[in-house]
Amino acid sequence: MCEAPPTDTLMKKILISMVFAFVAMVGQALTHEVAQKAVDAFGTDSALTHGSVTVAVYDIDADTLVAGFNPDMSCITASTMKTVTSSSALCLLGPNFTFKTRVYLIGEQKGKKFKGNIHVVGAGDPTLGSVFFPDSSSIVMEIVNKLKEKGIEKIEGEITVDSSMMPSPASNGWWDVGDLAWSYGMGIHGFNFFDNRSNLKFTAKDGEILNACFEPAVPGVQIINRLKSAKNEDDIDLRLEEADPAIVLYGTAANRDYNMRVAIPTPSALFIDSLSRALVADGFKFKIKPVKLEKMKKAVKADLVVHQSPTLAAIITSLLDRSDNMFTEGVLRAVAYYTGHEATAAAGVQVVDSLWRSKDIDTRAVFQRDGSGLARANKISGRFFAQMLSYMAKHPVEGVTLSQLMPPVRKRIGKLIPQTPLAENMVVKSGSMSAVQSFVGYFPAERPKYAWALIANNWNGTRADLRNKMDEMLISLFGQPEIE
Repeated sequence: MCEAPPTDTLMKKILISMVFAFVAMVGQALTHEVAQKAVDAFGTDSALTHGSVTVAVYDIDADTLVAGFNPDMSCITASTMKTVTSSSALCLLGPNFTFKTRVYLIGEQKGKKFKGNIHVVGAGDPTLGSVFFPDSSSIVMEIVNKLKEKGIEKIEGEITVDSSMMPSPASNGWWDVGDLAWSYGMGIHGFNFFDNRSNLKFTAKDGEILNACFEPAVPGVQIINRLKSAKNEDDIDLRLEEADPAIVLYGTAANRDYNMRVAIPTPSALFIDSLSRALVADGFKFKIKPVKLEKMKKAVKADLVVHQSPTLAAIITSLLDRSDNMFTEGVLRAVAYYTGHEATAAAGVQVVDSLWRSKDIDTRAVFQRDGSGLARANKISGRFFAQMLSYMAKHPVEGVTLSQLMPPVRKRIGKLIPQTPLAENMVVKSGSMSAVQSFVGYFPAERPKYAWALIANNWNGTRADLRNKMDEMLISLFGQPEIE
């Protein structure tokens, strides 16, 4: 008599039981033998025969390598680089650091009329107008309300923005040109607004685009069409031209409506338009007109608003959870600028390297080109990641550790961990791009005992299969079966 095949649910339970059976340390410290066996099983998997792999598992208290596979091999990091930038910023700026954007009135007020400019000086804050901090105060409404407090009802002049705190270019020179126009590849400026992106809406018809516009509006940015028509399929590519500036559409488009989130090279223009609309909507009589301040007898520069960003700890929590490249590049440049250097990525990288060398952590395996990991030239070893994470766990900054700001693993790796207590009892930062899959993290989530790093480049097979094998390794290292 033939038995019925096991159900998918039963198979999953069997697989998890087999994995847990491999665990030899329930309630005990992780031993080198158990850990190394799990790490070797992953590192020698046939899918990785032609790839590059680095794995490191550190005992935080002992500051020793418990297990490793090519722990000193530098591999492409992808977004796990964000933990390096975040850790460095915590150490150098502190968790309570905030960006301060200053707004001035330059001109003269006569009764209810102000003649002059509303002048904004950017401080590199990546969170201004961000949709990811909806509860933060709006700099636009702060300006509107302060003008009301001053009794101003009429404004004749301009809104000007000083974005010179961060030199051009806004994007990192190591990034692929094909990334720059997409919503994950936006640059970082001295003044940023609305996450430096907008929605590009248009209707494609036989290779032409109709009713093309940005929402919200971004005056001065062109939309250039290089699309070809396709009946039922589309393959749209975007390019960013900063000099004009313009978003250029290439490839093929089917006849339908499109709504694409794109990077904006001129966040100042987006802000100026937004503030202008807000003033008019609130009843101000606003006449845009250049004024000659030098001819005003009583022209003064007066403070209007000092807008403060969320704390650095909140920014890091957000960028690690969502893997926000623009936020992280802003933090890297802030690390440079607010420690007395030019606000460039290159200067930030140098500051980061000096910091970790000062902590007696070997940085020779670190090849950092940006803050976020979007550059494929970024390479780091598993050992460096584990040592850095270990340091951050042992040295809270004003009571804050990096592990407290990292998200739980949950469904971020494979299909097995979500069915175990590890889903909530381990924190992780993931990274992925073409032929790159990386994870770094802590176990347990609260008061971590172990820091670990796991990076694979150029494997054979699917990404899903690789991630499941990573799950198996981590469960073998840290998983404990539930007692019913």
